[in-house]
Amino acid sequence: MSERLWPVGGGEVGALLRSWTGAETVLGPSSAWPERLKSTLQLVLASPTPMVMFWGPSGLLLYNDAYGVIAGAKHPGILGLGVFDAWPEVIDLHEEVMRTVFGGAPLSYRDLPLVLHRNGVAEDVCLNVDYSPIFDEGGEVLGVLAVVIETTALVGTQRARDEAEQALRRRERELAQVQKIGKVGGLEVDLRDGFHNKRSPEYLLIHGLPPEAVHESHENWVRRIHPQERAMVESHFRETLAGTARDYQIDYRIIRPSDGAVRWISAVAQIERDEAGQPVRLVGAHLDITERKEAEAQQRLLMQELAHRVKNTLAMIQAIASQTLRGATSLEAANETFSARLAALSRAHDLVVGGHRANARMVDIAGSVVGIQGDPARFQISGPDVLLGPRPALALTLVLHELATNAVKYGALSNQSGIVVLSWRVDEIDGAPQFRLRWQESGGPPVVAPSRRGFGSRLIERTFPSAQGRAESAYLPTGLVFTLDAPLEALKDGREENGEPA
Repeated sequence: MSERLWPVGGGEVGALLRSWTGAETVLGPSSAWPERLKSTLQLVLASPTPMVMFWGPSGLLLYNDAYGVIAGAKHPGILGLGVFDAWPEVIDLHEEVMRTVFGGAPLSYRDLPLVLHRNGVAEDVCLNVDYSPIFDEGGEVLGVLAVVIETTALVGTQRARDEAEQALRRRERELAQVQKIGKVGGLEVDLRDGFHNKRSPEYLLIHGLPPEAVHESHENWVRRIHPQERAMVESHFRETLAGTARDYQIDYRIIRPSDGAVRWISAVAQIERDEAGQPVRLVGAHLDITERKEAEAQQRLLMQELAHRVKNTLAMIQAIASQTLRGATSLEAANETFSARLAALSRAHDLVVGGHRANARMVDIAGSVVGIQGDPARFQISGPDVLLGPRPALALTLVLHELATNAVKYGALSNQSGIVVLSWRVDEIDGAPQFRLRWQESGGPPVVAPSRRGFGSRLIERTFPSAQGRAESAYLPTGLVFTLDAPLEALKDGREENGEPA
């Protein structure tokens, strides 16, 4: 390997190292560096995973571009500094790391909470870090190799999920209190000779039964259980009675006879047993928990959406950073451009959140997409002034941002020459205005149709499902073309024939 070319590649950090004269660190010129240091650092620079080396007793920092992103504004100033000078706010951690790893033992942390000053202010950060010793041929430890993954966003998501679950548990406790003051279906079953049921008026109301069903048979209860759960529920009931348990609890669905509605029932009961352990009486309550189950399903959907949004945002930031650094003439210009693009991304997210509760102009939605990419010259936008209702505005914003994300990552906006033509118009069809939108990419890399439907495809298909609307993606050789046709009235008031927009 030629000394002039070392290190090979390595992005921004690799270029910085090739420019060093030898005065930057106590190691001197790279030609004098130990071969183990150079070979290990070459592997670090080639990795897309954030990695950093602490070399020697002072822990000289040598890392790759991915770690530079985690280091924030401290990069590249900390390149070549000792770890204690680079990160004075976490000296205790690094003292433990140096002591343990230079003793020959690895060290790992998961979701390690730290307060870092990487951007000039105290910032709560969570990291997954794996520290390993770097040995020489004789087994002596020369340095520390660390793989660092930031989990701040994921930990925040988990905390949000925990808070949502705690809120759900609080609501369940409130519902339990409500059960005590009424509107909860009570039941009593005499078990001494078969099943002799007695239902309260509230029970009959919850289950959609007439007043004369107060002594309904066991078989009628079984028939009311949803067919997919009927065998499981009855088997669980009989097995509980046949055992020694005194508590009975199960959630299941019923098909309510009064209106055919599917409802979720939470059954809770106490089983009284004789001295021989045989069941003699069951007293319990039924609560309609349909809303809770639907909320749990909605929560799962929101968590999936949040996970996708976080992943997509991180990918977008990575692509923006790559494009900014690739085209910047200086670090100051790169910082200014990158900050402006992040601010545009933040404004775009504000527009998405605002779509839940406010109308939005189509031109503002289009402008939010342009702001993320940062170069208006890469877009050709045209269309009349159209005002969209809250839910359609949110849905269309998500769709266009999904298209923009894919364009930045894979399509026309992933290079320096591609463009996007975004246009919309309103036509008259059968006496009703029809909204028509077209997103067309050109000048990007060769287009390859995806082998499977991703999140974006499912989002687009769920957003405008009405019989009068149509959304299509065509992967032409010249670039992706996405078209949307939908009744303008549906976009104004947010109503859809088959449900709400995704």
